[in-house]
Amino acid sequence: MEFVVGTWGSGPFDSYTAQDFLDDLEEQSAPQRLAVVEKMFRSAIAAGDSANSPVLPEEVIAAAAIVAANAPAGSSLAWNEDYPSVTGWLDKPIPSTLAASAIRALEVVLPADGWFWRSWVDAGAREEAQTAIDGLRSVLLPISEGISR
Repeated sequence: MEFVVGTWGSGPFDSYTAQDFLDDLEEQSAPQRLAVVEKMFRSAIAAGDSANSPVLPEEVIAAAAIVAANAPAGSSLAWNEDYPSVTGWLDKPIPSTLAASAIRALEVVLPADGWFWRSWVDAGAREEAQTAIDGLRSVLLPISEGISR
């Protein structure tokens, strides 16, 4: 299976960009991480699908995965073995506004016809990436609607 350059899998943490983002957050406190993640989502939403966006799709996906991982239902998702502690990176419970921002940021940076989807070399890998992102959405959506999961 062939992946996008700079990736080795289809999971939310399976790229150099995502790994760099996680490395930057690893030594920070939960409130600091929350501030970075919130800023990431605000920047992505504000930029829309502009080619000049200050954030990359892989960063937004990783940030959304961090939020999802810290929700009770997030334990059902597969996480990178290099970051098993990510499930403890944010204070609980996850605010509904944060989950809603994560979903909106994913929508903005991952339009159906966007370069992120066109950049996958292998259709199977693209489908795996879509499944991983759908899994994040399935964890985040109930929280965004005020349903604790």
